[in-house]
Formats: sequence, structure tokens, C-alpha cells
Amino acid sequence: MKNPPPIRDFSAWVNLQPPGPFKIIVTGEVETKSSADLPHLSPNVAPRTSSSTLELDLSIRNTGGIGTQAFQYHDARFERPANSGQFTKVLILWQGDILCELDVSEAH
Repeated sequence: MKNPPPIRDFSAWVNLQPPGPFKIIVTGEVETKSSADLPHLSPNVAPRTSSSTLELDLSIRNTGGIGTQAFQYHDARFERPANSGQFTKVLILWQGDILCELDVSEAH
């Protein structure tokens, strides 16, 4: 794996609470080298697994600001519409390699 950033506290769940719309939510924290660098989660364009697994690419994007040169954790979050039972797993990918695998829970 190509120098992945440290991560912590990742979780995934489908929010099924009324009134909807229902959605899958993935959250966690990613360490970056500068306060101007922020983590970003986006759907993988070429998923390798079944449709019940959501594959997300983690990238670090520079916001264009000066930022401080301090290692710190920043929140990462992804949301998209989902139904009950649609996803059972989430894979967080770093440069094509699996960084972590999450079980998806449901919040009613």
C-alpha cells in the first residue's frame, strides 16, 4: 500500500429514520500534514465487489489556503441515498488498495 494516511473512528450506517429520505452515511477521521489539506470520500468508479458493498476512494485535497504545517485529524463524511439492506459493507480505498472494511448498520 502506498503510504496511506492514518485513519480512526470510521463507521457506516443507513439512516432509516422518518421522514426520510433514507441514506447511507460514512464518517471517520483522517490525519493530514497541513490544515489546508482535507480528506475527501467519493464513490469508486470501477467497483470490484458485489453491489451490496459500497467502495469509496479516500483522497486528500488541498483547499488552496496556506494552512499550518501540523499533523492533525480532519473529519471525512460521505452520504448518498440508500434503502434498508442495500449495503452490508463499505470499503475505504487508498490509491486502489483497501484501507479498511466496515460493516453497515441501520439506524431506525
